Amino acid sequence: MNQTTKTFTYIIGIIMTVAMVGSLILPMLSSQVGMTDPYSLTPDPTAFPEPTMPPPPDISAIDFDSRYLHRSGLFTIGMPSGWSPLTDSSNEGELRASLNNAEAQSVVEVRINKNFDGISDAAGLDGYFDVTWLRNTWSGYTRWDETSRALTDDGGIRIDFNLERGRTRLIARQESWLAGDDIISVRVVTAENAAQELKFLLRGVAETIEWLPQYAGAPFGWDVYYDDLDAHMLRFPADWEVSDAMPGLPATIVSDGLTLAVATFDVLLGSEDEARAWMNGWRYGVEAQTVQAVEVDGAAGYRISYRLRSLDGGLESGAVIALNGTDNRLHVANLRAADLDADLLEATADEYPWLAVLDSFRLAPNLDVTVN
Repeated sequence: MNQTTKTFTYIIGIIMTVAMVGSLILPMLSSQVGMTDPYSLTPDPTAFPEPTMPPPPDISAIDFDSRYLHRSGLFTIGMPSGWSPLTDSSNEGELRASLNNAEAQSVVEVRINKNFDGISDAAGLDGYFDVTWLRNTWSGYTRWDETSRALTDDGGIRIDFNLERGRTRLIARQESWLAGDDIISVRVVTAENAAQELKFLLRGVAETIEWLPQYAGAPFGWDVYYDDLDAHMLRFPADWEVSDAMPGLPATIVSDGLTLAVATFDVLLGSEDEARAWMNGWRYGVEAQTVQAVEVDGAAGYRISYRLRSLDGGLESGAVIALNGTDNRLHVANLRAADLDADLLEATADEYPWLAVLDSFRLAPNLDVTVN
């Protein structure tokens, strides 16, 4: 092979090599043309579906025949069909009850506030429900806005709201009015497509608030023990603890050094002598002291004081109210105090304020209510 041929062969080899390398590199380069750094892109926001609203509740299927007893024992409200007790609270200044219908995204709330400020007209109510008060009562919602406020024909005040809880939009109305020494408010929350149903619920609940006459004028801040099977009830300070209670069975409520037992017995008492004998036989070591005949809301019975030596040898003093029921059983509330030697029927309420608990004991054979 001469020199010219060798040179030509080398050139052809170089050209083929360049072509082969180019065929590999050029596609890689062209694939990058027009591309942007992926880290410089702003991602599109994630699209969430709009929250769906439940259909408005069927007004024709709602009644207020079922009654709800507030934990204070002071009042009942008509509970709309489909709503159930959610929470309730009681303190010296406010009673509150909430009913819930999760399917309808609806809450009904009743608040009764003591009128400590002596408000006497709608203008005073308007100032009472200021931004601070409203903000505190809407704390469970993501956002709230007052949309309108007006005085009502009966001297109350009506306030409308838009609400948000998470991504759910709701509406609410509150109506408030003066009632004796109290300020009563009814508030209803519904989905924003249920404005007419909201008005129906608010009016129905407002018209069914009833005070229990047997506890008229009784203090706020006490709870009630109500046994719907034995049909008796009793109020006690809210810081006392119900340690044992089932419908139809004895209940025990305790506080510091105090034990309250509520029970029924298959006996009736017809005289003070029978009451004394029954008390002495209630428990070994009991000595009845004073016996007084009483009548409470038409139920005849007896108050009995007693003393008892405990298992540790200490003295306990107690007082009982025992009422003859129409069910031919004896309904008894028995309150005793540890480390005390006193005739509690000879004592005064100033000496032992907790004796007022026995004054609240009532038979309730016709009270058909739901409790939380």
